[in-house]
Order: sequence, then structure tokens, then C-alpha cells
Amino acid sequence: MPLIPEPIRRGIARLLPFGKAAPGGRTPLVGTNALGGTLRPKDPAMGGGSYGVVPTFNRSMTFADLGTTGLRAFSGWVREEFLPQLVGRQAARVYREMSDNDPTIGAITSAINGIMRRVDWRVNPVDDTPQAQEMAEFADSLRFDMSETWEDFVVEMLSMLRFGYAPHEIVYKRRLGHQKQSAPNSIEGQDVLLPSSKFDDGRIGWRRLPLRGQDTILKWFFGPNGEILGVTQQPWIGPLVDIPIEKMMLFRGDMHKNNPEGRSILRNCYVPYYFIKRLQEQEAILYERLSGFPVMEVPDELLQAAASGDPIAMQQLDTYKQLITNVRIDEQMGALIPSDTYKTATGASAVRMYNFRLETPQSGRQNMDANTPIVRYKNDMMTSILADFLSMGHTTRGAQNLAETKVDLFMGSVEGWLKSAASVINRHGLPRLWDLNGLDPALMPEVVPDMAQRIDLDALSNFVLRMSQAGMPLFPDPDLEEYIRDTAGLPDIGEDTGYMQSMAESSGDEADVTTKKRHELKAAISTALARRVWKNGKRPAFAP
Repeated sequence: MPLIPEPIRRGIARLLPFGKAAPGGRTPLVGTNALGGTLRPKDPAMGGGSYGVVPTFNRSMTFADLGTTGLRAFSGWVREEFLPQLVGRQAARVYREMSDNDPTIGAITSAINGIMRRVDWRVNPVDDTPQAQEMAEFADSLRFDMSETWEDFVVEMLSMLRFGYAPHEIVYKRRLGHQKQSAPNSIEGQDVLLPSSKFDDGRIGWRRLPLRGQDTILKWFFGPNGEILGVTQQPWIGPLVDIPIEKMMLFRGDMHKNNPEGRSILRNCYVPYYFIKRLQEQEAILYERLSGFPVMEVPDELLQAAASGDPIAMQQLDTYKQLITNVRIDEQMGALIPSDTYKTATGASAVRMYNFRLETPQSGRQNMDANTPIVRYKNDMMTSILADFLSMGHTTRGAQNLAETKVDLFMGSVEGWLKSAASVINRHGLPRLWDLNGLDPALMPEVVPDMAQRIDLDALSNFVLRMSQAGMPLFPDPDLEEYIRDTAGLPDIGEDTGYMQSMAESSGDEADVTTKKRHELKAAISTALARRVWKNGKRPAFAP
């Protein structure tokens, strides 16, 4: 049976009446898609209100991508942003200007960088076996065997917050111990300087993880299903460089549509920053121009003579125009104008022929205060990054509970960004290194950021006290007591002290131990709270 071309079959399908079954009780077949899926006419009763063919599922679709992410990318050029100023390398320049020139954004980025540098990173083994512990130690040693510090890498990596993304190239090295940089080694007939290492196990490690500047990224390489395959960099010096994705770790804060350029946290700050910049310029012009616009009164005869082409009148008129255009507060401030007055029938009058003055608008507000909208826009910028707690104490007064809530929300966002970065390292950085060294993937550890948690000692003490009063046997419990002492900043108690001996001797009487420990816990927490309040110069009522 000859095959009917696809366009003809689709046209026949549109002419067939819906609801009429083909022989055998089945809906008439219309055609097949590229993967062999059967297309059938769509019944309007099924919803949608449009006519056409409906694809049907078959097994060949199971492991295939049928749709796309919808990213607006053309020949590797990403054009997802609708503002031309925030597209490509121009966006990197704008975001750098915002973070370098605006004090509010600079304070936010400095706060984020300071928090990131304080974060401790740990490596968790997959289990407690000696082999897993060895692999965890190897992964942890990578951070301390680079030519740059791990803290500097973290700060560079978190430039993804400013620019939306941070592409880091992975530069490997073989760990062969200390190498003399003055004596090159011969490798394949070429003299090269081998990088030094703190280890001589012969494994491949990270030499450095340098950032590839966002303002030098030109375009991207995409696969048929939208996957990222590489990037093209245009350095300030030298030819274009193509870097495959296997040689990179791409950090992004937002992966909407798998956009390789992500989305900057400063994106919502752009409009407030734009108006703040213009308002500050207008405010400076206002003060420079003496809070008004200059007006120069000249005789009508001068205007008519200049209009008729009199060169002297035209030169005088240009002089007065330059006067009102260039007048401003500076070291050369001044004006020189004739003092002639108009003549009348009775002689000279008091009306000056040439008069210079500063006018202010008579309609609307007399005094425009630029500070009010500037403060509002600054608050908008801080709110968009969840950092509006920085304004507390400057513009309005807020309760301590509200400040703590805002800080906790901001710290939660920072922790989320760190976990996102750690997931890139665990998913792309370590597996590639494991493949190069031929290590067992089942023993690959996990890099985890360890952020310090802010504990409210008041809430903790009340919780422990109420639990003990309710009859919960909290003590003796060395782990719980160690946690409370560490949280409150109390000194540790050694095992050879009389306190530990007394705990062992009194362990037989559970009721006495519970009562005794309840009082000791209350005294310890009260002491810790007293020390915290004493730092503020106030003597608390419960101070011992």
C-alpha cells in the first residue's frame, strides 16, 4: 500500500468529521511524528477549543527530549533579558558599576562576602570504613593544596550573586611534592615548570580554580536539547578561547530555563539604582546652580539687532547666553553685566536694562527634597535582596525581634546560595577528579558548607527548664551538657574533675540527680546570660 505524504494526510484529517469512528471502532489515524508516535484528530470535547492532531505516546519517547527549555538563545548568544542594558557583557559592566558605586549595594555585597569567608567547609565520608575516610581526607586536602586560598575561591565563586553566574575553569596538577621553580622538568621533550604540592601521592588534584571574568564571556555552546556544552571567552589580550563544559564548573544562583548566565540578585535593584543615580545628579546640579535656573533680561533692541545679523549684537547676545549657561558655584563664580537703566521722558528710570536673577518654579512644590525618594529607592534595593535590616537604626526604629527575624531570613538565603555552590562541586568537580584518578565512585565524599547557627540562649534556657520541670530526665547526659556549654560559651569540664566523679557517685539516685542538675543547669544558663548582658554594660537582675 503506497504511503500517503504527511501534509496530505493532515489535510484529510481536518476534513474527517470528529466523533466518527474508523472501521474497528478506532479513531482514524492521521499520521506519525518524527519518533513514530501516532497523531490523532483532537476532539473539542476534550478541552482546548481548537482542532488539530493530538500526539499519542509510544515507547520510543521514553528516553527522548521532545520539547525545549524555551531559552532565547540564537547561535550561542543568550537574549533572555528584555532590557538591552542588561544583556551579555554589558550586563556585567552595569552590575559592576552598581556594586562599586552605590554604597548600599556595596554594603550588601561586603556583608555577604564577610559571611562567606567565615563559613567552615567540611567533607563528609559516605560511611565509616577506612577506605571512605581515606577518600574524604583526599577530597579535603584538595582545598589546601591550591595556589589560591579556598576562601578567595569562595568569594570569587559567589560573584554569581552579582553577575548571575560564575564560570570557573578547573586547572589540574599532579601531586608530586615540592618542586623547585628554578629548575624546569623535561616532559615530552619540553622544559616545563611543574607546580608544587604539599603531597607526593602521585594523584591528580586541583592546581587552581580561576574565575573567567563575566565581562569577557562572549557566547555559549548548546546541545540539541538545550544542554550547555561550552563557552567562548574574549580576553582583553589574545584570541578567542573556547572552553568545554567538562573543563569548567558553572555556578548559578538561578537556573530558570537552564540559562547559563543565570539571574543576578541585583536585577531587581537596577530600576531603583537608575533613579537614585539620576536624582543624585539632579541634586548636585540643583546645589551647583544655586537652587534655581538662571534668567538674563536684555533690551529688546539687542534681540532685534542680533536677529537682523548685527555681528556686535550677536556677540553680546552669545556672551549673555554663556553667562546663564555656565553660572555655577565654583572658585570663578561671578557675573559682569552693564548697569544701564531705561530712559524716560523725565530722565533715567530705576528699571535696569540688563538684569540677572535666579528663578524657582512657582507652581507645585516650592522646595523639592531629593533625599525622600532616594531613601525610598534605597530601601527598595535592600528589600529586594532581603537585607533591609541594614536600614534599621538609620531611618526607622524596629523591635529586636523584627531585626532578628530579618537577619535570620538573610542568613537563610546565604546558606541556600552556599548549598547550591556545594552541589555544583559535588556533582561536577569531584566526579571528574575521581575519573582522572580512577577512584571508586561509591567512595566519593560530599563537600558541605557548615554555617554557624545563631542560638537564642533565652529561648534555649526556657525550653530546657520547662522540659525538666515537666519530668523529662535530661541529666546526666554528657552529650547534652557539652552542647549547652558550647552554645553558651562555658568552659568544658574534664573527666578527672570532682564534678564528674560526683555525677558518677550520685547516678544511683535518679530523682536527686535530676533535681541537682536542674539547679545547676539553671545556674549555668543564668551565668551565660549574665555574661552576655554584662558585655553591654548593664547588670542583670539574675547576675550572680
